[in-house]
Amino acid sequence: MATKRATRLIALTACASAAFTATVPAAAQAPAQLPSEAAPATSESKSKASVELRRLHERRAEPRRQVHPLTIAPDYGTPENAFGAARSGHVHEGQDVFAPAGSPLVAVTDGVIAEAGTDGAQGNYVYLYDPRAERTYVYMHMVGPAPVKTGQRVHAGDRLGGVGCTGSCWGEHLHFEVHDGRGMAGPARDPLPLLREWERASG
Repeated sequence: MATKRATRLIALTACASAAFTATVPAAAQAPAQLPSEAAPATSESKSKASVELRRLHERRAEPRRQVHPLTIAPDYGTPENAFGAARSGHVHEGQDVFAPAGSPLVAVTDGVIAEAGTDGAQGNYVYLYDPRAERTYVYMHMVGPAPVKTGQRVHAGDRLGGVGCTGSCWGEHLHFEVHDGRGMAGPARDPLPLLREWERASG
């Protein structure tokens, strides 16, 4: 009698298991699979990133046109007008370049206008940011407001203004600064070696 009961229990268990399997969808029984399109999409993304990186390196490797900010022969004054010269309570962070009032001032390289405006110390000014060199070139004391606006892209040789003596200034000249990074927050560098290099190249 016990043997018959055990046989009947096994049979009922097998039937129940078969019935459960029949009611579960095939998708739930099979292990999940990633779509076959996932691999190509990832590969395509990596390919696009590689192309953009290559283009960036090519742009940085391209020779750039760089010109002197003045279109006429410059006059760098005396040691008092040089970078690092003593001033009242600070040191001179730029190089003064003398020229007649209104002499054209141009962009020394391709870049973006980081800032342009007027204030009591700088007079009419422009900050030209070069993203490739990660430097900002500063023009101060211009005769009139700059004809460019913040965020505007310019090319080497584009007109940025004219020599003047606005703001805190004595005698018509361009006060020219070079700073690391965007704007004037970064360290200032002596502009004279660059100015002389551009002068020779323009020569």
